[in-house]
Amino acid sequence: MKALVTGAGGFVGNHVARVLLEAGHEVLALLLPREPRTNLEGLDVEIAIGDVTDRASLVSAMRDVDAVFHLAAIYALWLRDTERMWRVNVDGTRNVLELARERGLRVVHTSSIARFGGQGRGARATEASPFRLGLTGDPYSISKNAAHELAVRAAEAGDDVVIAAPCGPIGPGDVAPTPTGKLLLACLSMPVVTVTDSTTNFIDVRDVALGHLRAYERGRAGDVFLLGHRDLRLGELARIALRTLGHAHRPVIEVPRSLAHAAGHAAVAMTSITGRTPLLTPAAARIADVGLAADASHAIAALELPCTPIETSIADAMTWFDAHGYMRRAA
Repeated sequence: MKALVTGAGGFVGNHVARVLLEAGHEVLALLLPREPRTNLEGLDVEIAIGDVTDRASLVSAMRDVDAVFHLAAIYALWLRDTERMWRVNVDGTRNVLELARERGLRVVHTSSIARFGGQGRGARATEASPFRLGLTGDPYSISKNAAHELAVRAAEAGDDVVIAAPCGPIGPGDVAPTPTGKLLLACLSMPVVTVTDSTTNFIDVRDVALGHLRAYERGRAGDVFLLGHRDLRLGELARIALRTLGHAHRPVIEVPRSLAHAAGHAAVAMTSITGRTPLLTPAAARIADVGLAADASHAIAALELPCTPIETSIADAMTWFDAHGYMRRAA
């Protein structure tokens, strides 16, 4: 099989490319013009330059492939141009699904815990959970829900679409880095680590990638697999990271919800002065209120999804950050 991987240079996408290669498949990696190839160094992949919002480039990329792993998306807590997030996450998904339908290709669409999470404190999301995070006003969650519904409707219309929905990935190759990666790096520089009082389900990014491959191999059209492993309070995640860094003595403070909301508004206001992306937003604080806990037992059983210890995932993430200069910049 030859597979097109959109978003192949990204955190999850490069690991999907790796597991495909390890399984003996060919990979055509779709990259944006001038996109860094750090995560693909040393991999025997063919490169296609394109953009999921550019149908012509997708037509060219899909010409000689047998399947599509669609991971290209913008994942951010905050963007000045939220319309760009919609164009990539939603319109880009529509382009991929429509062109794959024309060629009769199987698509593994990458959804998100954002589609299923937010069921309330003490509740765990499953593949049957309704969308709850729209009330938070979070543009990413709203866009990923819209893209997810496009994939569901395509499968209902008879297209060969399987959906993989990762929880919070941790591990090497977090090139952006993701909000979770930024938290891990913050543990290096903050004398007192502050996190929101919330719970999220985390999983090793390499297990997420294997879940995508097994969804392709074992899933039926319309199947949805929530790829997760372990629910962790963010304070516990920070403490594991601090132990990994040899800074177990540093205190971790879980910010009460009322303060988190105020801090989110303040952080966004500061962007006009600093120009830096805020670590917390009002929408993120509202998501923290309802949590992103998840029950991934269906995918663990159906896909024989591995459950790499989160401690290993964090250690490997920090090793990668160190090797690529992130820790020097964060210190």
